[in-house]
Amino acid sequence: MKNKTILFNMIVFVAILIFLNLVSLSVFTRIDLSKGKVYSLSKASKNTVRELDDRLVIKAYFSKNLPGEYADARRYTQDMLSEYQAYSRGRLRFEFIDPANEETLKQEAQKNQISPVSMRVVENDKLEIREVYMGLAFLYQDKIESIPLIQNTRGLEYDITSTIKRISAQGLKKLAFFAPDEGQVIPQNPNMPGNEQFGTVRQMLMESYELNEVDLSMEIDPGTSVLFFCGIKDSLSTEQLYNLDQYIMKGGNVIFFQDRVDTDIQTQSASLINSNIFDLFRHYGIRIKNNLVADAQCGQVQIQRMQGIFRIATPVNYPFFPIVSNVNSENLIVKNLDQIQMIFASEIDTTRTREDLDFEPLFYSTQYSGEALAPRFNINVNQYMNQDLKKMFLDGPKVLAGIYTGTFRSFFGDQETYPEAVQETSSASILLVPDREFIEDAGAAGIKGNLDFVLNATDYMASESTLIEIRSRETEFKPLKELSNPVRKTVKWLNILLPAILMIVFGILRYRSELKKRKIIGDLYE
Repeated sequence: MKNKTILFNMIVFVAILIFLNLVSLSVFTRIDLSKGKVYSLSKASKNTVRELDDRLVIKAYFSKNLPGEYADARRYTQDMLSEYQAYSRGRLRFEFIDPANEETLKQEAQKNQISPVSMRVVENDKLEIREVYMGLAFLYQDKIESIPLIQNTRGLEYDITSTIKRISAQGLKKLAFFAPDEGQVIPQNPNMPGNEQFGTVRQMLMESYELNEVDLSMEIDPGTSVLFFCGIKDSLSTEQLYNLDQYIMKGGNVIFFQDRVDTDIQTQSASLINSNIFDLFRHYGIRIKNNLVADAQCGQVQIQRMQGIFRIATPVNYPFFPIVSNVNSENLIVKNLDQIQMIFASEIDTTRTREDLDFEPLFYSTQYSGEALAPRFNINVNQYMNQDLKKMFLDGPKVLAGIYTGTFRSFFGDQETYPEAVQETSSASILLVPDREFIEDAGAAGIKGNLDFVLNATDYMASESTLIEIRSRETEFKPLKELSNPVRKTVKWLNILLPAILMIVFGILRYRSELKKRKIIGDLYE
């Protein structure tokens, strides 16, 4: 009887296992208990692979003899690709290939846009140069995309998902790029090289959008999702202003990076920009103050000083290069962004916004903020040497970027010469950053937080926000809370003295306990 019971229990156990395996074929789930779910795919990535219309093959070209610091990259990549495959409903598969010793595989990798990378490796007390493969090739229908080098695993999900979206897209959304006076420039920040003005931003946007250069002399293609306006220092022609206005009136979304003040750090001079673009803004109900925002939380500039017979470079905290970490935590564009760097930014005036226009701020300066006002604009660097900026600037936070929605009325609506002009719209959005250097190569375009903001803002305005979630997960910035000097000293001495005090107290308690035991034992034997 006992043997029959054991046999029956085994049969039931096996049946349960078979049933669970059959259920797992159609019901799939994974549990990630890590903070922020960093070891599982985001909803955006899952949806991307589920929506594949055809078979996607990912070839992972990875060398087996990777240097120690990259040893876990292969395993992490394999785990990530396994996640994608699991959620793809059979449309995605991947394979790992080591082309090291086979010429045909090396040629195949080269054909698929993956090239070896030379790395210095210290092994057995010897330094040697080794060629390794660490890239992914995506093959979809007759198209090939690649991630040539996985330098680190941070941000890998975003790279893979954006590549899948790009290679499987039936057509990329259109982005109009307006930069009328682009050319070689002298950098505002002396620590950054002069270069093409918007090359970094332009190249980055081309990876996800169909980028079209426009000069606004003609009507903008109605199929354009977003107009990227890189700022001007002169006025637009009437024709250009009309085409810009009518693009907005027809429901077009615009991202403006427009300075209010023209600055030159080399001569340490500044002056207001007189342009009809501000007439357009005022007509819409948008105003930028005639100031430059100063912030105690800021970047540095190098100034040359004579010390004896030597000329040395001295770093100086320069408040007109605000470092932004005070963001609107409710907005998807900025809620998890890393630090943002601004250069000679002005403040958005939120006190005179029209009632039928809604404004949502995106980020602010810190509470230790001030301003330089027109017409003097004293931006001299020397005045801030060896100064406590937190005592100099006490105006409170200032709005440095935001989004306008609501009703926009045409700038040309009451002009008889434009009878065909669309009069107003409630479907357009305007995102304003009063800082053109924010996206300049010679300004702050190389800052990761700035690039992430540009990508997030463009995706948001183009209704392509699925990738924002992934990008934000990888750039979350959690700075330590800044403490006052008295609190810092208290914490310092607590760290020094508290362990010693605890050890002394523990020793005293232990000694008293031993004395008590000895007394008890002595009483027993007396």
